[in-house]
Amino acid sequence: MREFLLGLRLLLGSGRGTRARFLLMTVGGSLGVCCLALVLTIPAILDARDGRAADRATVVFPGKPERDRTLVLERSDPHGSKPFHRVFLARGTNDTPKPPPGLSELPSPGEVFVSPALRDQLKREPALKGLLPGRQKGTISPAGLTDPNELYAYVGTDRFKLTGFGATRALKSFGTGYAPVPAIEPSTLDILRFTLGTLVLLPLAVFLSVCAKLSAASRNRRLAALRLLGLSAKGTQRVNAAETVVAALLGALLGLGEFWLLNQVMARTGLPGLKWYPADGALSASTLAVCLLGCPALAWLVGRRERTAASASPAQHTSHGSPPARPAPGAASCSSPASVSSPATV
Repeated sequence: MREFLLGLRLLLGSGRGTRARFLLMTVGGSLGVCCLALVLTIPAILDARDGRAADRATVVFPGKPERDRTLVLERSDPHGSKPFHRVFLARGTNDTPKPPPGLSELPSPGEVFVSPALRDQLKREPALKGLLPGRQKGTISPAGLTDPNELYAYVGTDRFKLTGFGATRALKSFGTGYAPVPAIEPSTLDILRFTLGTLVLLPLAVFLSVCAKLSAASRNRRLAALRLLGLSAKGTQRVNAAETVVAALLGALLGLGEFWLLNQVMARTGLPGLKWYPADGALSASTLAVCLLGCPALAWLVGRRERTAASASPAQHTSHGSPPARPAPGAASCSSPASVSSPATV
């Protein structure tokens, strides 16, 4: 700990160039951590989306619907570039299934529950109400929707209005172990995770390596001087670790803050074909551990070679670049032939 505090004092008092390099490493590391957090969070966003889709999926009895059971009929039509999904429900007298996620109760005949996006769409296009017979009773909460932009509705109706359709089935429950239509196939998601992770970690390692080499000469002379003053090789490495580790740690904290702000903005604007709730992009404990521990560890490994060289051979780094000592004027060299007196001649 003493060597680490010494490294912080040297960092603050080593001149404007050292502080500029420290700031550069911090800002660059924050951008890398922000991108890394985004890469690690994309699978969580997709998993949350597929999880809600699986929780609301209908489970039906096979064959023709039995008498007095709750009936269900699903319809999906395209509306522009988005699907318009409706679930028609007719309550039975022989069973009372639990309501789907996002609803507190099953709709009664003539009641309609719509998603917030569909509610806004109905205000702009009143003609859509013809596809939703009944009065609007309420809205579906985010627990029952895959994303804020989804057009989804639960429509309560009478039993005799559903018995004439071949797709009508008796409802058993809501919720399955998998999404009916996953956002991305698992194999594709693994490839995407590996590709994005490589694209982020490789430039981050190169950037940290370049920053470590920008002032290698001055830093190595500083470390070598500490080594000559009696500090051990391991102690010298700990002194230098202060700059690298603190810059990486501050960059990680700054990068997580940048990601939080980016998540709030992007969740509302969305990406082409993908929109999510801000809670879906919340940082998990594993993501925090990877960013807060992995980035400083990566910075330590990148700069270890230079630190080891300076602490192992301090004399070479302190004498590097210094001019050779000149002899004093008029001083005779002991190896010069002129300095040897010749014998007297008889």
